[in-house]
Amino acid sequence: MFTGISEEMGKIEAIKRSGDTLNLKISANKVLKDIKIGDSIMADGVCLTVTEFTDSYFKADLMKESQKASKFDMNMLNKYVNLERALKISDRLDGHIVQGHIDGVGKIVSIRENVFRIRTSREISKYIVRKGSICIDGISLTVSYENNDDFEVSLILETLKNTNFKYKKVMDKVNLETDIWARFVEKLMKNEKRMDRNFLLENGF
Repeated sequence: MFTGISEEMGKIEAIKRSGDTLNLKISANKVLKDIKIGDSIMADGVCLTVTEFTDSYFKADLMKESQKASKFDMNMLNKYVNLERALKISDRLDGHIVQGHIDGVGKIVSIRENVFRIRTSREISKYIVRKGSICIDGISLTVSYENNDDFEVSLILETLKNTNFKYKKVMDKVNLETDIWARFVEKLMKNEKRMDRNFLLENGF
């Protein structure tokens, strides 16, 4: 579990294909403190399991399913990614609950100063609502506008300065994870005919 608040940017130093798996080597510093083999680090919104590390990089394997859902491929070599260690129970939740399980990919269609407009598929956009939360390349952001399959987010200067958003251009792809609560509600509505205040309270909402 993550918060969508990037701790630092890392660089993908090497990518090797092994069968259906991509082996990634990512340079890092801050996220390697107190890390151990098997721990989780989120890279541009994708939860990775550490298989090897030193004080300057870590390695992880990206499975076929994650490759299909995300923008990660051989073209990510030398690209900067946003990194975050898994959430500790004692930590403040400054962003929102992020799983690191990508729903799919969006494409940046315009950039106006600090406002990014992103286009995605109907399968993903149906979960995106104005003033709701969205995780883009591992960053927790608030939706400021949405219409059909387009939505916008506004980034504060601190986020632009400290994440890979400062390198992004129109037509770049981004990894998207929608708010998990929207998917829970959708599943409940499919499985239950009755949806009222009492039903929601009974099910923990």
